Amino acid sequence: MTFSPEWDQLYRESAHMSIWPWSDLVSYVNRYAKPKNGYQRVLELGCGAGANIPFFIRLGVDYSTVEGSPAIVEQLREHYPALSERIRIGDFTREYPFPGPFDLIVDRGSLIHNTTAGIRSGLALAFQHLRPGGKFIGIDWFSSAHGSATLGAPADSHTRTDIDSGHLAGTGNVHFCDREHLEELLQQTGFRIERLEHKQYDVFTPASERFAWWNFVAAKP
Repeated sequence: MTFSPEWDQLYRESAHMSIWPWSDLVSYVNRYAKPKNGYQRVLELGCGAGANIPFFIRLGVDYSTVEGSPAIVEQLREHYPALSERIRIGDFTREYPFPGPFDLIVDRGSLIHNTTAGIRSGLALAFQHLRPGGKFIGIDWFSSAHGSATLGAPADSHTRTDIDSGHLAGTGNVHFCDREHLEELLQQTGFRIERLEHKQYDVFTPASERFAWWNFVAAKP
């Protein structure tokens, strides 16, 4: 598998257990892909500890997710028994355990934990499984302006690995995009970029650190 297997170990250690819906994802879905506007069948790539599941349940959409960690999938199936067949283990850079087409595919910081080749493959798979007019929403894709973008060792020209400090320590491959690179990734796949935002903030206390990410909406023509 091309995604980072380190995440399974992190979940087994109860690390990175985010359980509240990510506000940017909630905002983007409500602004750009409302269910009443035809975005009813939804696939989430890498649901992690299930932070966004309650949000999609409340929306009443036809929700499915493919997640790489067997440990967290087992926990989520116990917590959401009604969704047990829709929470599947898999490598979302290679194949989906569900047939398409989907109206909406969302990714909050999951596909970005791959090499450039893995991300290209994952985007191509998402494009293939979207209906015409369907959308891909990406939230918190790491920016090259992020303070961790030079840590660890290079896996390729945009990917770092073996990061051993900061909030990305031990998370395997981490991909960092500048604007040109991200636009190229999406447009070469065939997506039309509808919105692209860059967010950045600096922490000064207790230690200086810079955080920076991209959010985007990409549509299949």
